[in-house]
Amino acid sequence: MPQIIKRKFFFVRHGTTEWNEKQLCQGQLDIELNETGRQDARLLGKSIKAFPIPRICVSPLKRALETAKILQNMLPMCSLQVIEELKERGWGKLEGISSLEMYRIEEKEEKNPHLSPEKDIEQREAFKSRVLRGLNIALNSEDEPLIVSHGRVFLSLCELLNVPLIRQIPSTTLIECSPANEEWQINFIQP
Repeated sequence: MPQIIKRKFFFVRHGTTEWNEKQLCQGQLDIELNETGRQDARLLGKSIKAFPIPRICVSPLKRALETAKILQNMLPMCSLQVIEELKERGWGKLEGISSLEMYRIEEKEEKNPHLSPEKDIEQREAFKSRVLRGLNIALNSEDEPLIVSHGRVFLSLCELLNVPLIRQIPSTTLIECSPANEEWQINFIQP
């Protein structure tokens, strides 16, 4: 499998949706932010003005795209690049199950990489390959972009960077990902 381009970048999981609050698996369902998610994105936008973010690379799903557009409004010199490969994992007919059940399926997949839970679920390795392509599209420039995407994308990112898995990251929290020699460092930033 190809490697991630070694360039520092920032990552933000989209703002909160009604389904996040109900702890339901959204997958690729195109669910919008709720008012809490919009407010949190505005607060994050105010706090990251000091960071040198020239470009936001974003999933095309509404919850990520709306988060990115709110951040871009706070960073007027920042461009926006939609990258299809940064979409959330497709969970097929399981979209709408509880997040806890989704985590149980993921844990089984981690123990058995050949496990195939359902035919219409995007296979874990295919998803990871797609995320890698999306990250390399985002990193194929000389700048340090902000990637606005999803929780499962970040979980795959942890695997790709060979860092401990973080099953659930908080919405609208800035995370810095930096190459350090042969390893990667993940830092949650408190602006």
